[in-house]
Amino acid sequence: MSEQDKQIVDEKRRQLLKIGAGTIAGVSAVAGAGTWVKHRVDGVVQDEFPVEVSPDYRSMDQRDVLLTFGMSPKLAKQYPERNLTFGEETAGPIQPGEKPFNFQNHMINFATAHERADNDRVGYTQLDYSLEQACWYGMNNLAPLQSTGVPNSGTLSWDQSDLHHEKYPFKDSVEMISAIKTAAKTFGAVRVGVCRRDKRWDYDPLYDVTQEKTLTWEEDFPFEPKSVIVMLTDMDYEPMATAPMIPASATAAMGYTNNTIQAGAMAKFLRGLGYQAVGSGNDMGNSVAYAIAAGLGEGARNGTLIAPTLGPRVRISKVYTDLELDDVTYDKPRNFGIMEFCEHCKRCAESCPSQAISMDDKPSMGPTYPGCDDPKYNWQGLSGMRKFYTDSKKCFKFWSENGGDCGVCITACPWNKPDFWHHRLIDASNAVTSGVVHTMMKQADILFGYGNVNDEQAVIKFWRSGIDGDFT
Repeated sequence: MSEQDKQIVDEKRRQLLKIGAGTIAGVSAVAGAGTWVKHRVDGVVQDEFPVEVSPDYRSMDQRDVLLTFGMSPKLAKQYPERNLTFGEETAGPIQPGEKPFNFQNHMINFATAHERADNDRVGYTQLDYSLEQACWYGMNNLAPLQSTGVPNSGTLSWDQSDLHHEKYPFKDSVEMISAIKTAAKTFGAVRVGVCRRDKRWDYDPLYDVTQEKTLTWEEDFPFEPKSVIVMLTDMDYEPMATAPMIPASATAAMGYTNNTIQAGAMAKFLRGLGYQAVGSGNDMGNSVAYAIAAGLGEGARNGTLIAPTLGPRVRISKVYTDLELDDVTYDKPRNFGIMEFCEHCKRCAESCPSQAISMDDKPSMGPTYPGCDDPKYNWQGLSGMRKFYTDSKKCFKFWSENGGDCGVCITACPWNKPDFWHHRLIDASNAVTSGVVHTMMKQADILFGYGNVNDEQAVIKFWRSGIDGDFT
C-alpha cells in the first residue's frame, strides 16, 4: 500500500471513529453504557415466535433435506430429476463424454477430500486436513454421521433402557431449569435455552439413510417429547478466519464433536433423573428454529443462527425430553435487532463464493432464487416462514469442489467478532440504530480488516496462534 493510500485509510478510520464516538456518546447520555449494552444484548422478549409463519406451514420431510438426499442412493434413484435439474441449472446441458452432476458423488468427493491434500497449497495441506480429521474424530466415534442427519446414532441413541425408575423430586420448574442450565454449562455449552417442543420444527417423517428407512414420531420414536433443550457451542475465531480454507472446517468439526458430547451428556443426565431424553444434532429437526424459539438468537440472511456476542460462529445441539416446565418458566424468543441489520448489510451474500445467499432487500415467505418456481429444482426450499432463503444446493456444490465446508458467510459477518467490549457496544447499538448506521458499521468492519476471506495470512497466523497466543 502506498503512503498516499495509507493516509486515505487513516483518514477514513478517523471519520468512522468520530461517527462511532458520537453514537456511543448519545447512548451514554441516555443511560450508563454497561447497563444499556447488557439490556440490548439480552434482547427484547417476544410473546411468540418472532418470525411470521404461515398458518399452513408444515414440517419438513427429512428426505428433502439436502445432506440426507446426498447420502442416499435409494433417494437418488427415486428422484433422478433432482440431480438432473441442478446440473442443468449450474453447468448447462451435459456435453458428450461428460459425467452428469450427482449429489451422491459430490458427497463422496467432499468426504474424501483429505485424501487429496496439497502441501503446496496454503490452507489445504496435509497439516490442515489432519487437524480437520482429528476434530471430526470424536463425533465420528460417538455418534457416526449425525452431522449428515442420521438419527438414533451412538450416544444420541433413542434407547431408554437406562432410564431411572424414579423421577428426581424437583420442587418446581425453576429448580428444573436451573439444574438443566447448570448441567449444560458443566458439559461445555456456551448458551442454553429450553422451549416447548414444536412439531413445525421437527422433520416428519424422519429418514435413516444407513437403513434407507422412513421413521415416524408416532410409531418409532420411544416417547412423546414435551420440551426441547437447545445448547450452543462456539467455534474458535482464528481458524474460522481462514474460511473457506480447511482450518475453518476443523473448528466446525470440533463444534460437531462438542455438540455430540453435550447432547449425549444432557440426555444421559435427564434419564438419570427419571425423564426420557434423546440427544440430537443435525438430525430430527430444524436446529436454528429451535434455537430462535429458545431465545438464543435470531435467524440471519445466510440461514444460520446469530447469537449475540458470538455471532454466527456457533453450532447447535438439541435434546428432546418428556420433562415439562410451567409455561412461565420456558425461555422465550427475543428480538436482538439482528434481522434488521441483515436487511442492510448483505456482506455474507456479497462474499459467498457460490452465490447461494439471497441479495433481496427484505425477507420473504418463500425462495426467490432462480429456479425456485420449479419443484424439480426447488425440492429442498420449504416455504411458509418469513426469512431470507438460501439455495443450499449451490452451497453444497462449492463444499465439494472446495474440499471443506466453507464458512465464508460466517467469517464475513460483522457479528463475527472476538469478544472485546467495544464490539459488544456496537452489537448492542445495532438493535436501535437505523439502516444508514448499519451500513456504516458494515463499512467500518471492512475497513478495519475484519471478515476477510481467502486470506492466506490468516492461515499463517492461525498456525502460529499456539505460540503467539495464550499458550506461551
